[in-house]
Amino acid sequence: MNWLVSLTIVCLAVQCSTAVQYPEDVYSSLAFVFDTTGSMENDYLQLKSHAESIMNYVLTRNNTDIKHFVFVPFNDPDVGPVTETFDPKVIMHKLNQVLIRGGGDCPEMGITAVIRALKVVKPNSYIYVFTDAPPKDSHLVYDALELIQRKQSQVVVLRTVHDCISTDKSYENIASLGSGNVFDVNKEDVSKVLQFVKTSMDTNRVNLMSVNIPQKQLIPFPKKLNIDESIKNLQVSVSGLNSNIGVVNPVGKKMDEAHGLITDLDLKNVKIVNILEPIPGEWTLYITSESAHTIRACGISTKNFDFGFATSIPKNMTQTSHRPLKGAKNYILVNCPDVKKFVSCKIQDLSSDGTTEALPILDFGKNLLLCGPFIPKNNPFYVQVFGMNNNGNYFRRITKTSIIPNEPDAPYITTTQKAVGVVGGELHINCHVESLVPFTVTWESLNYPQQAWNFSQSSEIELVVRNVTFQHEGIFTCGAQNIAGYSESTTNVTIISKPTIAEGSDNVTLVLPEGGDYALKCTGQGIPSPLMIWLMNGSPVSSYSVVNDFRRLIIFDIPLGDSNVYTCRAINEAGTVEKNYKIVVKGETPFPMIANESLIINELDDVLMNCPLTNMNHKWLKDGVNINDLVYKRADEQHFKQINRSLKIYELDELDNGVYTCMSSNETYTFHLRIAFAPLFIKYQPETMMISKNETVVFDCRARGFPKPRVYWRKLESAFPITPWTLKDTEYLEDKQVLKIHNIDWIHNGTYTCIVKNKLGSEKRRFELYVF
Repeated sequence: MNWLVSLTIVCLAVQCSTAVQYPEDVYSSLAFVFDTTGSMENDYLQLKSHAESIMNYVLTRNNTDIKHFVFVPFNDPDVGPVTETFDPKVIMHKLNQVLIRGGGDCPEMGITAVIRALKVVKPNSYIYVFTDAPPKDSHLVYDALELIQRKQSQVVVLRTVHDCISTDKSYENIASLGSGNVFDVNKEDVSKVLQFVKTSMDTNRVNLMSVNIPQKQLIPFPKKLNIDESIKNLQVSVSGLNSNIGVVNPVGKKMDEAHGLITDLDLKNVKIVNILEPIPGEWTLYITSESAHTIRACGISTKNFDFGFATSIPKNMTQTSHRPLKGAKNYILVNCPDVKKFVSCKIQDLSSDGTTEALPILDFGKNLLLCGPFIPKNNPFYVQVFGMNNNGNYFRRITKTSIIPNEPDAPYITTTQKAVGVVGGELHINCHVESLVPFTVTWESLNYPQQAWNFSQSSEIELVVRNVTFQHEGIFTCGAQNIAGYSESTTNVTIISKPTIAEGSDNVTLVLPEGGDYALKCTGQGIPSPLMIWLMNGSPVSSYSVVNDFRRLIIFDIPLGDSNVYTCRAINEAGTVEKNYKIVVKGETPFPMIANESLIINELDDVLMNCPLTNMNHKWLKDGVNINDLVYKRADEQHFKQINRSLKIYELDELDNGVYTCMSSNETYTFHLRIAFAPLFIKYQPETMMISKNETVVFDCRARGFPKPRVYWRKLESAFPITPWTLKDTEYLEDKQVLKIHNIDWIHNGTYTCIVKNKLGSEKRRFELYVF
């Protein structure tokens, strides 16, 4: 095996996420986490209905990125089972099958259920929790926060009012960290909240401001907000008691309903307003609340930034981690497109009132910014980037979630779940290892020895296997070890081969006589088995002409002038191979010239033959017999008449075929006359035949006619004309005028027809064959 590890790190820009995205992660998830304890019985039907409404809204959106669906029921002490699917009908079925039962004490296993959902959703997803109780498993909040940061997903909790009284703030902490919300609602408020939830599901959501105010604020204090031209929708929310939101645009005008301010939600503990198409510039927010409150502003924009942390200067995003190392110096690498210059890079503590700490800035290249070093505090924080875009407008963004510094942890490994290699080519497998401290990475498979390399920080390692064979198929394991532990991830490798054509791929030219049936066989080989397609002059051939699983092309009754190029194409995932058959149709050999002139005249017509000899002795011969001896061939009716040097024949029939000669003293001139007539069957045959199995049957459709009649055979029970390739044990005799079937079997039962025709007419025979 020829191993080669490429240490070139691939930079993958991932919006709102520091995790490396692979093809299976290009979509988002929608997850429902449902409390199924007995106390939810009165609310369940309403909540289920709203969950269905959210699902239907997602499915009807034309631009949705949500393709993956998750359902996690939780009770006490049971959680699950987890259902994940790409079929939304499966989730709706699960919702309808839920049994509301159990419980008894107030707290339930809500945090465990959220963690289960976070483990299976894709990055940048939406998780909706429906419950009426505080969590029993608050000790798992940190685990949930870790997953929220890694998945950059939003958790929204819809908590209906119930008798449970608790001071637990676990759901609030989760929502605060992940820029989500906790809605405490009465039944009459549920529909309002769910309507807001539907309109807030947008993967292009960017965070502009997040401020926690630890006390009430009755006198508004202005908060400045920079809006750039990419922001298509501005939303401001305040979570606090009896809150009020004032918004002033960059030209000093206070926004109200008459000037574009829309109130999305107005509850006792949450207020949310929305402004469509805000003008670029510096906006001002005036917020009041009768309790401690959180202010958040976000917008809809395709312009956001990616970020990551490293303990030494990283070369690109793949050398960073989604959290900084606790107690150590850290750098922040920011990737932000459409940037003319960066103005600041700041750290904002989640628990502060918006106070920020500016970090040293190093320009690191186009659209890249290196900040630091800094030693993070133990509290959750946001990263804030401020700068000027290429249009000259100032923009400000903060991270989608807040960030918690981390102790050294076991490496986090992401590999592609599946990889495909082509025999003879190169196999590429990516393994991204996220680690805050140095680590050793190993690649291992069943048939080949383990190999190891050392890295100082997060990296992406690409394994390249050259000269791939089928022996490389199987499970490849990428493992990583650091001081905190060992992790591994596997890739299932499938090996395929390019298609070949068993009959060879060299193009051929076939010269075929007119009127025959011909079969072109083309068998494709490869793994997976190739799809076989026939083309005629570059266009697909109708299925009427193709039999036997598209491996054989039958050309029925090929006419003169129908010279074409037929292409057999074999296709699979590894490639395409073609073979061309150039068909040249050769017409029937013409009759040899036995006279000076050749004439073809229809039956019952008259003909006049003019002798060109100037010294003609007025003597005409037919096949060497003097015409005067044949004048009254038809009883008393004159059939031949000489007119000067010409000979006229009346009401031609088949007996008039022959060579006619006019003569002079020393030369002759001849006419070869042929009479054209419609086909006539030569022999009578019964229309119904009973033949025992394994015997032989002959259908006789011999016919006279000129031009020579063509014969067409059909079996009523088959879509294809009769050929040795479409009906077994068949054989044609005497230019297809006789059909012979050997070894009669049950499949030969049925109705057979033959049609003989030329340009003057046609005749048809029908045969019923019964096999016993």
